[in-house]
Amino acid sequence: MTLNDIKKAALALMFTNYSDDLSDENVDNLSSEEYTQYLVNMNASINRSLGRIESAGVLPLKTQEITTATTGTVSGNFARYDLSTLASKFKSISRIAKETASGEYISSVKYHVEGTTLVVAPLDTGDKYIVIYHWRPNRVSITAGSYTVVDVPDNIAEIIPYYIKADLYEEDEPNLALQARNIFESLLSQFVVDESSGDAGVVNVWGGGLQ
Repeated sequence: MTLNDIKKAALALMFTNYSDDLSDENVDNLSSEEYTQYLVNMNASINRSLGRIESAGVLPLKTQEITTATTGTVSGNFARYDLSTLASKFKSISRIAKETASGEYISSVKYHVEGTTLVVAPLDTGDKYIVIYHWRPNRVSITAGSYTVVDVPDNIAEIIPYYIKADLYEEDEPNLALQARNIFESLLSQFVVDESSGDAGVVNVWGGGLQ
């Protein structure tokens, strides 16, 4: 969803008794003070909503493969990889799986973390790790234009207008703000990320079962 979509939806929630049809409007072109007094603060409010969404752990997990060709440091029994440079928007690890050249899939392997550096056993030729991780959505700049796309899936972005209403009505309309906040949190809680790795064990993808 774009900032334009989110802001128009927020205005519709905030001005429920108004008859203005904003469906074809670009919010950057709205000049009425009744709208601009809120629009000027919406990008910052959207960023706060993205922080809340991130902390709730509801964003779909991302993956990053590591092979013997991946840039890292191998020393003895340890291999180190900087996930802040390897994994886009990296926040934290959910789990790490391993695929072997012989066709085995290990759903979860042991690892350590040193800051943003992953420490694992070195890979054999043909093997690879799959890092399954939580990520940080990009924030929007305060001056971002209305057609900037918000960096979360649309189904999650659709609930941001409730956060905006709660955020910007907090001082003037505390009861309405509380109602909007409760709706936002209730909808947010419905997004559940399955971090389970299935049955623990080793799967032979060439025909075997769990070992």
